[in-house]
Amino acid sequence: MICGICGQRMKAGTFRVSIHGIGSIKSYTYPMVSWYEGDNLVCETDRHITTGFYCPRCNIMMGVFLGPKIVGFTEEFNQDLDDNIDSLPKKNCPECGTSVDVDYPRCPECGYVF
Repeated sequence: MICGICGQRMKAGTFRVSIHGIGSIKSYTYPMVSWYEGDNLVCETDRHITTGFYCPRCNIMMGVFLGPKIVGFTEEFNQDLDDNIDSLPKKNCPECGTSVDVDYPRCPECGYVF
């Protein structure tokens, strides 16, 4: 892996997220690595040991977490969501002009068979 800051090769090793607790409460703690876009939680994983990289020149450390659980959408996907996905296209009855869903076999107003 190449460092995005200095362009030098990073050292590969083990990336470990430590679990910390307070006294006897430590048994109730667990690691959770989460990724946010702004204030929106997008994905998380409970893995605490993974492949890691370190750049001694820039003092940058990062871990690679494969297969996190998706819990939200990034902003680019939120923009593509269609709120009207459950609404069908409409068609007009040639007899009375009533607007009906495209899958109606018969007009509910005049009985015209499509």
